[in-house]
Amino acid sequence: PIVLAGRGATSPEARAALLALAERIGAPVASTLRAKDLFRGEPHDLGVFGGLAHPTAAEVIATSDCLIAFGAALNARTTGGGGLLDGKTVVQVDLDPRRLDRAAAIGVVGDAVSVADRFREWLDEAEVPPTKHASPELAERLARPPGPTYAADVAEGTVEMRRALERVDAAVPADRVLVIDGGRFIYDAFTMVHVEHPRWYVHTLSFGSIGLGVANAIGAAQAAPDRPVLVVCGDGGFMLGGLAEFGTAVREKQDLVVVVLNDGAYGAEYIQFKNLGMDPSIATVAWPDLAGVATALGGTGLTARSEAELDACLAALPTRDRPVLIDVRIDPEQVLAGS
Repeated sequence: PIVLAGRGATSPEARAALLALAERIGAPVASTLRAKDLFRGEPHDLGVFGGLAHPTAAEVIATSDCLIAFGAALNARTTGGGGLLDGKTVVQVDLDPRRLDRAAAIGVVGDAVSVADRFREWLDEAEVPPTKHASPELAERLARPPGPTYAADVAEGTVEMRRALERVDAAVPADRVLVIDGGRFIYDAFTMVHVEHPRWYVHTLSFGSIGLGVANAIGAAQAAPDRPVLVVCGDGGFMLGGLAEFGTAVREKQDLVVVVLNDGAYGAEYIQFKNLGMDPSIATVAWPDLAGVATALGGTGLTARSEAELDACLAALPTRDRPVLIDVRIDPEQVLAGS
């Protein structure tokens, strides 16, 4: 079995109840993307369930035979188009019966805490022994998950994107709100940049559109004025919607750190042209100097063309007194989307 938490089961009480149930039945735990990092640090945490799972977690998901989902929409992204549910008995728990998926063999209407507690009580009464799925051996494997695959031979004047994300994750204060815009970089940003609790992750991709990140960040900053807001976006998304909104953040004196992963292209189109054997230059754009624009708008604009320059940019964050934009130049040939 695996216990899966969605956004509807992320309260501290629900987290504790789901962990207690998982321990009772001997199950590892996982979350949907919208509940990312809920179980981070737990010995049997698989991370994000679905296509974003790392190889060890994906193996465990593939070999499990029961999924107990709390407050989670079993959508195509979470379930791999339904393929990750094949061969599994699916138990879905939700407060709203309309949210119960037809793929679920058993639908339970109720809140996560009371249902998880009742499950444990019934198992105890029936003296059902736990499984050994969440074993010490699995915990040991999960303690050393495969690291990111770094691109080799990036172009001069650029930073390897995954190394940049690692540095950003470590440098921006951990109590941040995280906003991720759309773009080819998201597969890595979703799993490499973390939050203290899912409530501090703002999902902007319900419509599959780029360019919504900075606007969402402004709303998040208004809602949580005592927390820094980290935006990870692409250059196309920033120019589409973030440029004007960065000026709003300056006027409102918000604590925003905008990291632009700038490959000088609309990356999704770039890679499609490449894959079709066509000239991808039609998808490249000669943007203005983003750091200069950010400074002209009243913020602090910084540019990183190497790891050393990126480290210097991040080292300046503790003394920030206005919105900051870090223009991280990356190689469009080395964004390994979906890997």
